[in-house]
Amino acid sequence: MKDQVHIRNAEAAQLARTLARQTGKTMSEVVLEALRQYRPRGRRPVPLKRVELWRRLLREDREGDSVRPETPVESLYDRATGLPA
Repeated sequence: MKDQVHIRNAEAAQLARTLARQTGKTMSEVVLEALRQYRPRGRRPVPLKRVELWRRLLREDREGDSVRPETPVESLYDRATGLPA
C-alpha cells in the first residue's frame, strides 16, 4: 500500500484543490511540487563578508601578542569561606 497524506487544514486543502484545478494537475502533483520548491527560511547562508571577518579576527588572534595568562578559578574565591572574593 502506498503512503498517504491527509490534509487536515481546510485552507491548505482548498488551496491545493484550487491549484490543482487551475493547473490541470492532481492534488498530489500540486503538493509534491510545493514540497520540492519549499526552502526553510531559518537558515540562510552566511554572507562572505562575515566569513572573511571571522577569518581575519582568528588570524589576528593567533598572530597577536594579546594572550594574557589565565587566572586560576581558585583565586576568585576566598579560601576560608569558599565564597567569591
